[in-house]
Amino acid sequence: MIEFRNVSKNYPSGTHALNNVSLKINDGEFVFIVGSSGAGKSTFLKLIMSEEKLTKGEINVDGIRLSKLRRRKVPYLRRKMGIVFQDFRLIEKMSVYDNVAFAMRCVGANNKTIKERVPYILKLVGLGSKIKSKPSQLSGGEQQRVSLARALVNNPEIIIADEPTGNVDPEMSHEIIDLLSEINKQGTTIIIVTHEHDLVKEFGKRVIEIHKGKIVHDTMLEETPVEEIELISSYDQESANDELSPLLKLDEESPDDVEELHTEEVPATAEEVTEPPKSKVEQAVENIDKIVEEIESDNKEDLIHTVKLDPAKIRRIMAEEEKKKKQDAAVDSVIDSLNTNT
Repeated sequence: MIEFRNVSKNYPSGTHALNNVSLKINDGEFVFIVGSSGAGKSTFLKLIMSEEKLTKGEINVDGIRLSKLRRRKVPYLRRKMGIVFQDFRLIEKMSVYDNVAFAMRCVGANNKTIKERVPYILKLVGLGSKIKSKPSQLSGGEQQRVSLARALVNNPEIIIADEPTGNVDPEMSHEIIDLLSEINKQGTTIIIVTHEHDLVKEFGKRVIEIHKGKIVHDTMLEETPVEEIELISSYDQESANDELSPLLKLDEESPDDVEELHTEEVPATAEEVTEPPKSKVEQAVENIDKIVEEIESDNKEDLIHTVKLDPAKIRRIMAEEEKKKKQDAAVDSVIDSLNTNT
């Protein structure tokens, strides 16, 4: 589940990208995010991926509080996600097979698993015959399918697609959304940012519209079918109060009203959190946490119930951590390679 609680994001330039946004996306949902340019859609995605830090509020992704997420833990969060970009971001020098296999190598998959999984995923997206082709030999729709295969290959819990139909023709747009719909039926959560309102209304999934950093429509909370909703971003017009869903005017409600919608109160920022006094057990665990950080290890379970730290055990934990760090470095290299090729 993805949950935003009173989330705001401000940039140093003075831009207020998101303003007091609260919503839930449940496991297995299919959601379209729409809005005009500059509405806050990209910021919304970047916050979910922990590419940007929130200014205020809290975001929870599959039980992980992003305000508390340490930088070195971000790659583990992103392993839950498959990302599909509008501009494909394929590595031109690699074949279709290697572009998809690269994503598996980055998380430490062995060659046997890669050889079994990659052809299966490429057949799933209709590219079984293009396995040896280079990206330049493919059409725009085929390149987007490779991008989708790369996002799927590690079996993520969430697929995030940023304008996946922006560079393909209308027929291919339908095929891509159809394919994502089939993937969604297997239980994968799908979040798609798009400008194609006709496509959104045709598929009849949940639609969240962001306008000037606020949610102005959410079909899960409104009685009006998506086909009948006049999306503000269709006309890039100002939003009058009577155009907003009554359930979405959270910033106009009293604090008591907001409390009813979110029974668990969340502080505005992580720095303002006031915690109750720690028990002896909690304090002991915290002390061990500090020791674990000093040896750069995440494997606390081996230490929490250990009275005396065994040097051999510490060496083993540090060796495991070194392996994890290499995998994280490989993930970072993928991101750098993709950015270099764009």
